[in-house]
Amino acid sequence: MEKYTASVILIVALIFVGAYLFVNFQGSSNTNVISVNGISEIKTQPEIVSVYVSVEALDDSAEVSKNENADISEKVINQLVATGINKEDIQTQNFNVYEEFDWLESGRKSKGWKTVNSIVVKTTDFDKTGEIVDIVVDNGGLIQSINFEISQARQNELKAQALKEAAEDAQNKAEALATGSGGKLGKLVSLSSQDFGYYPYPLYARAEGVSSADAAKEAATNISPQELTITASVQASYKLR
Repeated sequence: MEKYTASVILIVALIFVGAYLFVNFQGSSNTNVISVNGISEIKTQPEIVSVYVSVEALDDSAEVSKNENADISEKVINQLVATGINKEDIQTQNFNVYEEFDWLESGRKSKGWKTVNSIVVKTTDFDKTGEIVDIVVDNGGLIQSINFEISQARQNELKAQALKEAAEDAQNKAEALATGSGGKLGKLVSLSSQDFGYYPYPLYARAEGVSSADAAKEAATNISPQELTITASVQASYKLR
């Protein structure tokens, strides 16, 4: 009986000691960690001009609407190819046929069936932008927007560079904090990417519900490449010694 009681007391004591060490270790580890955010920003010149085109047709018949849209789209694309644009640089992004309505106090009234073909035309020759816009507009298409952009390969390259520089920024901040607090920077505990941003530069954007061919043509003829900005941020934690 005495041996059993002694064993129980020993087990309980070990549990208390273990709990004490666990709590203190956790507290110590938490207070000896530095967490920082690292950020970076890279400027680059655009490589591509992307002209976003919308071909629209409205008719009481869905079939007629689709056929009219196909005719306009074919004219636009054929003219673009004739002027030297590669077919690979003319891509359909979305094709949709739907019934459009007017919304009145008495209820909705059908306007007919609308077919929308969304196309993007890309070129590395900025001087051809005005010609592309003219062809689209003169053949019945609408210009939705014109953007300065970079290729996917360039995006991937700059993303890697931006994340690397953000990680370096995080380490520099952590070292400064460690030195300022009288300690030394220890091992990296964790590192995660918080954000990566790349936004094309809009040269022209069509206002909602407005078709302004003149504004699109003017923007395309007064083209001036603008720098693009790539940003990245990371969160890092380091041991403090």
